[in-house]
Formats: sequence, C-alpha cells, structure tokens
Amino acid sequence: MKKKLLYGLALLLGATAITSCKDDDNTFSVVDDLDRMPMTMFRNQFNTNISTGNDPYETTAIDLNTAHLTWFGVEGAAGYEIKYGLASGLTSGKEEDWTNPERLIDQFTVGPNTLEYDIPNLEYATDYRFAIRVLSPKGEAYHSKWYGYGDGRQWSEYQGVTTGERYPTPAVITCTNKGYESFDVVINLKVADSGSASDIAEYKENFFTEMINGEECYVAQKLTVVPSLTNPDAVVDPKWSNYTLTPEDKERGYVRVDGLSPNSVYVVNLVNENIPIPVDAIYNTMTYRTKGDPGEPILIKHYCAPNDTINGAVEFNACRLDTIIKNYNADISMAEGQTFYLEGDKAYYFEGNTELCKGFTMATNPEDLAAGKRAKVYLGGIGMDGTTVRSNNFLFGRQKQAGEADAPIQVESIIFKSLDFDCPLARNFGEGGATGNYFANMYSNGMAVTFDSFEVYDCTFQRMVRGFIRVQGSKVKHFKKMIIDSSIFMNCGYYDTNGRGYAWIAGDGNSPKSNIFNDVRFTNNTFYDSPRTCMFTDNGKNLAWGADISYHFTLENNTFINFSTRSTGRKLFDLRYLPGGSTITVKRNLFVLTKAEGDNRKLYFEGMDIRSIGGNGQITFDIQDNYSVGSESKFCQVDGIFTGAAFSASKNSAGAYMKATPGVIQGAEELKVKIGSYPLKATDLFTSPNPPYTSHDPKKANKRDHEAPADIYKALKYKQTPEVLGHEIFLKGIGDPRWR
Repeated sequence: MKKKLLYGLALLLGATAITSCKDDDNTFSVVDDLDRMPMTMFRNQFNTNISTGNDPYETTAIDLNTAHLTWFGVEGAAGYEIKYGLASGLTSGKEEDWTNPERLIDQFTVGPNTLEYDIPNLEYATDYRFAIRVLSPKGEAYHSKWYGYGDGRQWSEYQGVTTGERYPTPAVITCTNKGYESFDVVINLKVADSGSASDIAEYKENFFTEMINGEECYVAQKLTVVPSLTNPDAVVDPKWSNYTLTPEDKERGYVRVDGLSPNSVYVVNLVNENIPIPVDAIYNTMTYRTKGDPGEPILIKHYCAPNDTINGAVEFNACRLDTIIKNYNADISMAEGQTFYLEGDKAYYFEGNTELCKGFTMATNPEDLAAGKRAKVYLGGIGMDGTTVRSNNFLFGRQKQAGEADAPIQVESIIFKSLDFDCPLARNFGEGGATGNYFANMYSNGMAVTFDSFEVYDCTFQRMVRGFIRVQGSKVKHFKKMIIDSSIFMNCGYYDTNGRGYAWIAGDGNSPKSNIFNDVRFTNNTFYDSPRTCMFTDNGKNLAWGADISYHFTLENNTFINFSTRSTGRKLFDLRYLPGGSTITVKRNLFVLTKAEGDNRKLYFEGMDIRSIGGNGQITFDIQDNYSVGSESKFCQVDGIFTGAAFSASKNSAGAYMKATPGVIQGAEELKVKIGSYPLKATDLFTSPNPPYTSHDPKKANKRDHEAPADIYKALKYKQTPEVLGHEIFLKGIGDPRWR
C-alpha cells in the first residue's frame, strides 16, 4: 500500500522508539515481556509532531462520519487487532472498560500489510476511542500490549476521533399529548413546512421527496419507538419497534403510540427505508417521557457512614446524595418532578459529577427551614486527590451510550430551594492552582438537551471558582426558562490573575439553534466580589439565528458589591452579537463599589458590550431606576459607578441603540445609574460592606483578595438612619430586598 512505502524508515524507527520508551518506563523481569511484539501507535500529532490537519496520513475523521485510522507498521507482525467504542465509556484509562464487551462497538483484526483502515457510517458529532495491538505469529502470549487505553490526560496513550456534524436535517416529527402509557407522534412530511427556501434547498441535497396529493413531501415509511437507555427496562408494544406508516397515518398527521410504561423516556425516529445506512435514513430524532405522578416529598435523612470510603465524608460528617439522584434518573417507578427534602443543619455531599436528566426539586425540609435551619450541600471539596481538590458539579444531560440514538434529552424542571452550596477546600488563584469547578457544567461531547426550566431560590453559593453555569459542545441546548432568585454569591473566585474563568451564565455560541437565554431572570440576589469574565455571554459568536431564536434577560432588584473588580473588561452583559427580537430589562438594581481607607485595590465596574443585532435588527431595552453607592466621591455621581461601558454609552451599549432607534427604549436619562436626591456612601447605607482583607497587592496574589465579610447577613443590613430611611434606595425598594 502507498502508506507502507511512504512511511519507509519511519515505520522501523517508530517501532524502535516505542520499544525504547517502554524500556525507560519498566523493569522487565520475565522473558515473555521481552519476547512480546513491540507496541504500535495510531499516527497522530503527538507522535509525529505534525499539527492536526497538516499530516496527510493522520488518524482523523473524513467524509463527516468515517474514522480513518492509520498506524505505524511493525516488522514481523502477524496482523493488527483493533477495537473501539464511544468515548463516554472508555475515557477512564482502565483496562476493565476496554475488556468489557458492553462498552465496545466492534473488535476486529487486519493483516500485517494493512496500515490504514476506514470505519464508515459512524454516528455524527460523536467522540470515539480506539485501541490497537500488534499480533505475534507465536500466539497470544507474545502479542504487543494495547495502545489506546489512556484517559486523555496521557496524551501519548490514547486515540480519539470526533466525527463531524450531520448535514442539515428537517424536523418532521414532534411528540405531544403525553399520557401515562401513550403519546402522539406528530408527523409533517410537507417540504414547504420544513423551513425557509434556503433550508429546504439544503435538506433536499440529502433527503428524498415524493408527491402526495399534489404536495411535495419527504419520503418515510417506518416509525420506530424504543426505550431510552436512561430506562432500558421500560416496556413498549413490539409493533412500534418497526411500525409501517399507513396512508391514513400520513393524512391524519399523527400516530398514537400506546402500550408504554408510565414515566419512561422513549426514543422516536422516522425512517426512509430506501436509504441503507441507518444514521442517514432517519430524520430528526425525538425523545419523550410518558406521564407520571410524583409521589409525596421524600425526606433524605442524614446519615454519615462511619466507614464511608469517600475521602472527607466522615471528616465533614456529610451524607451522600449523588447515588440517590443517579438511581432516581433510571427508576421508572419514580415520576419526574419528585421533591427531595434535606434535613436542616446537616451536611450532604455529591461525589463525582451528577447528571441532570430528569426533573426534580431539592430543598431544605420546610419544617427545619421555619426553625432557621438550612441544609448544606458540598459539591465535592471535602477531600483531596494527592495535591488536587476533589471537586465536581452538576451536569446538564449526559453522554451518549453505546447503541443509543443521538437524541436530545428533554428534562422538565430542575429546582433548588433554600440550600447552602459550597466546595470547602476549593482554591482560588491566590492559593496556587485554582480549582476548575462550577455549579453546573456540561460534557463537551454531551447529548442535546432541552430544559423546561432551571430554577434556584433562596440558596447561597461559595467557592464555585471557575464559573457558575456553563454549557459546551456541539449539540443543541435549549433552556425555556432560567430563574435565579433571592440567592447570595460570595467567595466565588478568582480563577486566574485577571478574574476570568467563565461567566456566571456562559453560553458556547456553537449552534444558531441553541438558546439558553430564552428567558433568563436574575432577581433579588446579592453578588459580593466574586470575579468572573462577565454576567452573561454567548462566547462572542455572530450566528445565523432563525426567527424563532431571541434572548430575553431580566435583571431586577439585585445588589452587586464590587461585582468583578479584578481587572477591566468584566461586564454584566458581554453579548457582542444578539439575535433580533431580543430584550434586556435592567431595573431597580443597586451597584456598589467600596473599600476601606488604605485598601489600594482597584475598583472597576462595566455595563455592556453589544455590537450588532441579527435577524430583524430589533432589540428592546427597558432600563430604569438603577442606583449606586460607593466609597469614593467619583462613584457617588450619576453614572459615576461605571469605569467603562455604561448603559448610556453611545457605542456598543444601550445608549447607542437608543440613538439609532428613538422610542425603542427608555429615555436617555433612565439609562444612567442614579444616586438619588443626595448621594450615599456604601458605609452610610450598609452596616459593614467593605472587603475585610485590606492588604491587597496587585502584584502578589492572595487567597483573601476577594473575600466577603465573615457574617454577610449582618454586614449588609441597612442602617436605620434618617438619611437611609428617607433615601430613594430605601423608599423605591432598590436592590436585594433582604438587606432593608
């Protein structure tokens, strides 16, 4: 083959180098190790030193969803054995995963003269892992060791391939009218209803059409409904595994699927049998959950096992929670929407990242809350792995499993109430290597997700160092509603010297169909000096949003104290590009910049960076009744709180759009942050608002640089003086109401 000739000397040198590396790492004491065939490697940038995309013989994805494997040849080999599976099941670096047939998709051998191999028709936009070994003519005992078992951190010991995104696919099915044992699959095959003219032109490049009753329609013959691997034991009438659509079904426009289990997730596909390749024969894949009735709230009684093997559990007297949520996700006897109560004045913990793929409510037991007792929840941070803090976070959705359709995960509501979240051992930048944790994150190769809502009420958050909520990956994410209300954020950073990490709400800007900002409401919260990149960002991407995508932000009655003062450029709204029809509401917020005399820290505060509006070009701002107090006279002036990017600015901010589109937003004066009929200093308004650490040195990081007062509930109470009680901030109810 041409590769064998082109590799030439590199093949022998590669084999020699591999053997040499293993000699450096191991002390061989048995003859069998020395007699083994040398280990080969898949050809990639780590062992060729050729950057990805510049090596014509690299292992990579071609034709969107074909894995093109190449490897170094070994003289005297009897052949090569290859196995592979989804990355989600093979990234631990453990041999037991690679020897588990349930985690593998296939395993095969090729001859000694084959140094490249294509695996076509894989799932689109999916991460795969591959392993290879050299076969010896002497038999099993003399085969080489496997290459590819690394966990990703061992860059020279693993081989991953990520397939490309699928070509544009028309959404011809939706699910609705859920029952306990049935739901409707709505089918609309009419080409004219599938999108714009440009969309349809793209669809028709890959999907067949036919004429039905004088209308052009997409071709489909079969409907398949199977249980999701979320709940593999759910039942389904066998007829739905390969149901043939009738003309009446197509005319009616829906099929009633019955014989299902209550409270179970099913995967639905519409199939064109004329296409022999399964991944190309289907249209948009849907997942849908049947109806279930949540039971009475479940009280999770605190119990700390004295022999708990999780590092830190006993020391922190904490009760484990992650196993409960993982079991709940798969248990079809428990309906979505279940409420879990935690005991007040008790500590609980999550070990490892916990997937959010079934709606629930978690709250402090109301009886305990009425008595002033709150539950504490540790997201890791109670133990160490050597010198590294064992931290974790919630995960939106999950990774795809072997044999599973790549369908979006639909979740009803995730709700947290009256809980104190913490990661006690998490480290700031000032303590060396900062902890890279969040409250909720997402797998980079996670499945698409849709959340009816993600809601947080009356919670506190400490030591979420790198970010709060973040999504990532190529799949579509849609949050119909996000509410963060009556919560306190403090001691949450900083991740790097400039106080960045990720935003409080960080979109990824990867897909114009994604929308985590459909309805975002931050109300009645307090943020105390916890540096972030910004409040909201969509990663600064200008995407081709459809008319159905718009962003809607509400920021009302919040108190921001030294919001993000680590460096300049840390804005509330860092949304350079917005879809048309978006709205931004900013009302009755209190902005504070304060420090003690002699504290030489710089204080910065910036408003927004919005550079263009897509689609219809329309945006609505509703900005009014925002006030400020400060420790310096320059902050005690109208708009003086801003050190850059004020709401009223005439460039890249609300002021610019007011000037360009008169009448769309409130008047120019309302854009300005007010001080009231007389200015107040922060220490006039609050009991003790200043940062307690006053020896800030910008040239030398300290873990206390952004520390909150020890008792924030006392420190931020309003003074009951005549000048406070008579001020607009008090009279109009500006800021977080808990401090009045």
